[in-house]
Amino acid sequence: MNMRAKNTRETITRASALPFAETYKPCDTDQLEKFIDRLITSGHGWSDEITDFLTISNGFFYNGIYVYSLGSDETPDFMDMITANLQWDIADRLPGCVMFGRSDEEVYVYNQPENKFQILDLTGWDEYYAFDTMNELLEFVISERI
Repeated sequence: MNMRAKNTRETITRASALPFAETYKPCDTDQLEKFIDRLITSGHGWSDEITDFLTISNGFFYNGIYVYSLGSDETPDFMDMITANLQWDIADRLPGCVMFGRSDEEVYVYNQPENKFQILDLTGWDEYYAFDTMNELLEFVISERI
């Protein structure tokens, strides 16, 4: 299956058709703004692309790939973005970044100071890959698992 998509909505639509993929109802806009403010004021970065993703599907799971939700009662607690960022102390460990997902021993991070989406090693925090957009990162990781 070719995952090349023009935008996040198309990527999520295609990915949701994969066997065992899970998408969720969109994040409530008011709730989303509160969570974004909370993350930013605690030293995390943010991207409008993450906002766009969450307004389409508040989280995503496929074949070991997790894109975190914000304040969802549909997803398990370990898929919550705020919980994950606090647990891994991302604001101190990676200033200006926000961890928005993971798979196996990799984490997905938006690095606001460098304006890039990264796949980092979970233990050494070394960069494996960098992308200009969240959509490119998602296409890459999903295509690897099809």
